[in-house]
Amino acid sequence: MSIAFLQPAAIAALVVLEVGVWQVRMAVAARGRRRVAAVLGALGAVIQVVALGQVVTDLDNPANVVGYAVGVAAGVYLGVGIGGRLAADPVEHRVVVAGDGAEVAAQLRARGRPVTTQPAVGLDGPATILFVVAGAGADAEVARELRRLAPDGFHTSSVLRSASAPPLPLGFVQVAAARVGRRREQLTSV
Repeated sequence: MSIAFLQPAAIAALVVLEVGVWQVRMAVAARGRRRVAAVLGALGAVIQVVALGQVVTDLDNPANVVGYAVGVAAGVYLGVGIGGRLAADPVEHRVVVAGDGAEVAAQLRARGRPVTTQPAVGLDGPATILFVVAGAGADAEVARELRRLAPDGFHTSSVLRSASAPPLPLGFVQVAAARVGRRREQLTSV
C-alpha cells in the first residue's frame, strides 16, 4: 500500500468509528439512557475533530475527502445495524382486515403468536384490528408473516417503550419488556 493512501484510509477508519458511535448514541438516547448518550457524544466529538482536522490540513488531496465520504457511508451502514441490535424494545404490529379476521388470527396463534383482535368498522363495512407484539429480534419475521397472511390488510407498527403481559399458555411466544429502575429485563419463551 502506498504511503499516499494511508491518510485517507485513516480518515475513513476514524469516520466509520465516529458515525457508528453517533448511531449507537442516538439509539441509546431514544431509550432514555442520557448518561451513556452523553459519554458517547463526547467520544464522537473527539473522533470527529481528529478526522476533520486531517481532512482540513490537506484539502489539496481529494483522496482525503473521498476517505471521509467513504467513512461516513460505511459508518452509517454499520451503525444502523448495531443500533438495531441494541433496540431491545418490543414492536406492536397492527393489521386491519375486512371481516372478522378469525382465519388470520387462528393462523397466527397456530404459529405461537399471541394475537388480540378488536372489532372495527372500515371503509367497506365490518373489519377487525389484529394486534401482535414482537420482540426486537422477531420484528421482521412477524412483519413478513402478517404481510403474507393478510396481504390486503392495512399494516402499521410502533416501537413500544415498555410492555407487560401475564404468562401465556405453553407454546406461545411470550414477549414483554419491563423497565425496573435503570435495569431492563427481557422475558422470552415460556
